[in-house]
Amino acid sequence: MATTRFPLDVIVTPRFDLFYALHALTIAAPTPVDEWKEAAGRRLPRDFARAARRVAPVPIFWPLLADALKRTPGAMTFEEIFSTLRSMPPNELKVNVLGGIFHHRRTVEALLSRKKTLAEVLKAEDHPDAELLKHFGLHPYRADSPAAVAISSLISDTGSYRDELGLVLEKFLQSGFASDWSSLEASLLTDAASLKARGEGTSIADLAAELRLPVTFDEDSGAMRTRGGAAVKLRQIDRCYLVPSAFNTRRWWAKYDVDDRVTLYFPVLTGSGANALIAAGPPVKQQSRGQPSRPPKVNPESVFRALGDTTRYAIASILARKPASSADLSRSLKVSKPTITHHVQALRAAGLITETADAGSSRLALNRETLAALSAAAIEDLFSSSGELPLLTTRQRRTGETST
Repeated sequence: MATTRFPLDVIVTPRFDLFYALHALTIAAPTPVDEWKEAAGRRLPRDFARAARRVAPVPIFWPLLADALKRTPGAMTFEEIFSTLRSMPPNELKVNVLGGIFHHRRTVEALLSRKKTLAEVLKAEDHPDAELLKHFGLHPYRADSPAAVAISSLISDTGSYRDELGLVLEKFLQSGFASDWSSLEASLLTDAASLKARGEGTSIADLAAELRLPVTFDEDSGAMRTRGGAAVKLRQIDRCYLVPSAFNTRRWWAKYDVDDRVTLYFPVLTGSGANALIAAGPPVKQQSRGQPSRPPKVNPESVFRALGDTTRYAIASILARKPASSADLSRSLKVSKPTITHHVQALRAAGLITETADAGSSRLALNRETLAALSAAAIEDLFSSSGELPLLTTRQRRTGETST
């Protein structure tokens, strides 16, 4: 009998790193990304800390809030994160957030139905989640504690809580995190290609051990086990995503149960993480008028390969005329948002896309400088009289690449 292929995928998305970065930024204890944290903290607006504490009074709330997006699978852009949160029904947001705090379904149901107040739930001496609640600042219970106030707001005025969460995320993005992510994304795409190559021809059990994932896969018994011993049947897993990460220093992961199916996300810390932004130094300043500007370094092969796809060429044609969001591109080309995200990532990796934050979304544009420098770079590569010729075919590239 043939063995069913494990549903593994590798994606690059800020859906977790956006929230993990906020955790690192707001926690008082030292973190492995303190160099980035110091630089990012200086960019924040003066009222940011106060607004952030209203939605996440304890830093551990941030990774919890990432789970609010659990019903939207796969890669998400910043724009998709914002639009999903804005359009999320209040009850769904409450279920997603409360379910991460209270692991007993009856407790969440009692709070949603108003059969019990938050005070009644948290004052119970024999509460099964008492140890966990300490980490969230909810045990022992105090009605005026920032954590209790935030959860009360989530339950009683979900719309306002959701709006405030969106405003905090928007401020963080505009303060510089959108630029940080854009700078990190090219290396994360490279890491994704490496992870994908490592996954080909390797069992999920061996890959999990190699990557030191916080779970084990036992293909003989057909189960995935957590360190706590809880098991998930492999046949229940709808999709398992590996997500290159610059901020997951705590090795968090996510398991989302929807309609008796399970989706797994393992953000994998790769490279040197967010501190690489500091090591790279500040952005190069623009040349003043009258001085010749230095053309950007262009990889002709990457650019030609990116534009060789008809959908990507169509995207480039649209963005050459007018900046647009991923949602705009999806509507114009009648292509799904995940497909647009995939193609935009390929264009960005080739240096063909620039991105700016605009009221909570990202506006994409075609990088004219890359195209202007392409001809000279291609001539130099093709007519060079020295250097080794890169004569790999597409077939060789797909079947013979290995990670280093």
